[in-house]
Formats: sequence, C-alpha cells, structure tokens
Amino acid sequence: MASPTPHASAAGRFFNSPRAQRRLLIGSSIVFLAGVIAFVSIVLLRGTSNAFVGTLSTTPATLIKKEKAVKPSPAAFKVARKFIETAVLRHNVDASWSLVHVDLKGRMTRKEWDTGNIPVVDYPANNAKTASFQVDYSYQTEMLLEVNLVAKAGSGPGVRPNLDFYIGLKRAHGKANGRWLVNYWEPHWRPPVPLANAG
Repeated sequence: MASPTPHASAAGRFFNSPRAQRRLLIGSSIVFLAGVIAFVSIVLLRGTSNAFVGTLSTTPATLIKKEKAVKPSPAAFKVARKFIETAVLRHNVDASWSLVHVDLKGRMTRKEWDTGNIPVVDYPANNAKTASFQVDYSYQTEMLLEVNLVAKAGSGPGVRPNLDFYIGLKRAHGKANGRWLVNYWEPHWRPPVPLANAG
C-alpha cells in the first residue's frame, strides 16, 4: 500500500493539532467580527454623517400649556342646543350657520350651507329641546359634551331608537371672550364588524 504524500501528511497533521485548531478558530472569529462591524457601519449607520450639519438653535422651545379646567359655560349649552334643533334636525338650517366653527363647515359658503347638504350627521330627535348634556371636559376656550338623542316615533327602520353623540365647541379665534361655536359632531355608535364564517 502506498504511503500518503508529504502534502497530505502535513495537512492531516495541521488539522489534528489542537494548537492549529485554536489558531484557525481565532482567525475565523476575527474575520467574522470584522464583517459584522463593516455591516453595521455601512448599512445601519449610513447617512448619519450629515445628521447634525448646521447650527443648533438657541431659541427656547415653545411648551404647550396644559389647559385649566373651568366651570361649563351656560352660553355653550345654548349654542349646542340650538345647533341640534337646526342643523341636526335639518330644520331652519340657515339659522345654524352662525353657530358653526370653520373646523366643521370648512370652505362651504353660506349659500351651500343653506341647501341642507352639510357635513353634519342628521338625526330625527324627539328630545332636541330636553336632552341633557354630559360634560367630558370644559376649558376656557374648548368643551366636549355628550348627548343622548331619542328618535321620533315612526322615523323608519334604518334609524336607531336612540343614539349618543359627541359635540365639541370652541370659542371664536381661540379667545377667552369669543363666541362659542360648534366644531365637532359625531355619533358615539359604530356599526358592528360582521364575523367571518367559520365554516
């Protein structure tokens, strides 16, 4: 039987040597670590060299002041009530124009508003004059109320017998003495999401 070649014998001795195996492990670990460092620096940190180019502002940051709760304004309740009696009931809609904040009416003109095709969810409430308001919050220039409306008898199969609404109000121009205006009106209820058929 032929003896192994000198080259094969040397390779066998190298891989069977514990010292050589340790050196190989250390060398491959160094190569792997260098690859990880290169990946992090090139891929993950790419573009950060320009992140802080330019001068930093020395102007103090403007902090938003926390609103202070105040006693609910009777004037705001009157506006909310009249809004329901006009815009929501679609009765004498033109009278609601002056009650509505630009947040709600947007760019609509007075002429467009008077047609009754307005961004206000209507509801045939029977208790528009008597429904009580629940205060969610009351600040000097903002309020959020909830009101439960009950439908008139015979309003139709598609009308819920009663429905909760959120009604938001803001003072005009954000001034403490500005007129109260309705800036938000949405039903509390959302239709249930139908469940998928298991079968």
